[in-house]
Amino acid sequence: MNNQRNKIDQKIFKGKVVDYSHDGRGVIKINKNVIFVPNLLIGEEATVKITKENKNFKIGQVQERITTSSERVVPKCQYFDLCGGCQLQHMSYKHQLEMKHLRVKNALQHISKLYLKIDPIIPSSYETKYRNKIQMSFSNNGKDLICGFYKQKTQNIIQINECLIEHPEGNTIIQSLRKLLQSYKFKAYDPISKKGWIKYAIVKKGVFTNQIMLIIVSNDKMFRKEKQIVNELLQRHKNINTIIHHNSNSNYHTLGGESRVIYGEGYIYDEIKNYKFRITPESFYQVNPYQAVKLYDEAIKVLNPKKGDLVLDAYCGVGTISLLISKKVHKVFGVDNIKEAIEDAKVNSKLNESSNCEFICEKASIYLENSKIKFNSIIVDPPRDGLKSNFINALIINLPEKILYISCEPSSLARDLKQLKKYYIISKVLPVDMFSQTYHVETITLLIRK
Repeated sequence: MNNQRNKIDQKIFKGKVVDYSHDGRGVIKINKNVIFVPNLLIGEEATVKITKENKNFKIGQVQERITTSSERVVPKCQYFDLCGGCQLQHMSYKHQLEMKHLRVKNALQHISKLYLKIDPIIPSSYETKYRNKIQMSFSNNGKDLICGFYKQKTQNIIQINECLIEHPEGNTIIQSLRKLLQSYKFKAYDPISKKGWIKYAIVKKGVFTNQIMLIIVSNDKMFRKEKQIVNELLQRHKNINTIIHHNSNSNYHTLGGESRVIYGEGYIYDEIKNYKFRITPESFYQVNPYQAVKLYDEAIKVLNPKKGDLVLDAYCGVGTISLLISKKVHKVFGVDNIKEAIEDAKVNSKLNESSNCEFICEKASIYLENSKIKFNSIIVDPPRDGLKSNFINALIINLPEKILYISCEPSSLARDLKQLKKYYIISKVLPVDMFSQTYHVETITLLIRK
């Protein structure tokens, strides 16, 4: 015991992983010390060096792995040790699912004191090449123009020629753009010197329609050699349906300035279960459409809506789940505070000839506070930080029969359920793997009024 304490004090020690942190790091516990160590699996023993100390925990780095778990695999991506995009490529896929299931269970137990049966996690149809959206940042490396993702824990861009979780066409289109820009002597924008032009490139693909959108984000409205670059891109990539040039003067937001369509209509379409959806640069659309089909199927099955129901879709985005559920209920009210999303939702409603969906541009909390409608069910699919307190207060006042909560972050889900469990029975918790190779996990939760 004293030897272990001394080794911790000296910053190097030997330890065994007993748990995972929320982001998939191995957890070693010695005395009262909790150490988070990347790239270690439960059961593995290693010599670890402490690299950072906080009040309640420490962060370590593997010096030597002594034992190896049977669940360890060799990462397929050559950038795994550098890039921060994927955290779990060293785990077998089966073990990734186990870790995510445990993550949901632990969050509910530790944060909301809910000791529930968690349904088996629904695995993804694709372990790689599932993302329909790829966004890469540009940087200057001497005379070379590079594009890729940030190196772990830094603001430095590393050149990424191929991201294994993105659709392959997105990778090749962005690399074509990079090479063309370099051939015409373009430089990446530098936020310190405020010089340079190109900031980001984004590719969105309708995976079921094979339509592709390219968004070029720069620091300037002017686009020299625009015609030549567009023509060369279209010759090389026949599936590009539209190209948008976006001018952004923000160092914090990718899109937030002015857009100009330089080829095509400025949008593409995709389909989910025979429903057609328009996708624009600002649209929120599930980045794993293959798994989104399973997610929405299960969500609607769990909710079990009735023909006479009035349903509120409180974070409706482009109206995906609103339209998918509309034929099973009397009427759906879709609410979102993003103007572009509601415009897309209204277009999608017309595209799919839906007569019982109404879309409103408003904050969900304000809409619910002022609504005179007594909803049978309310669907919430909030951002990662979960429901706002004023929306939860409005929920408690409205008290619908059912709440269907689709969450992308177990900790915020658990925090919100802690407040709602006084009024609702937590009837079902179903994790869904939407983002293989990463620690993120989606969860479908059904709440039934007491």
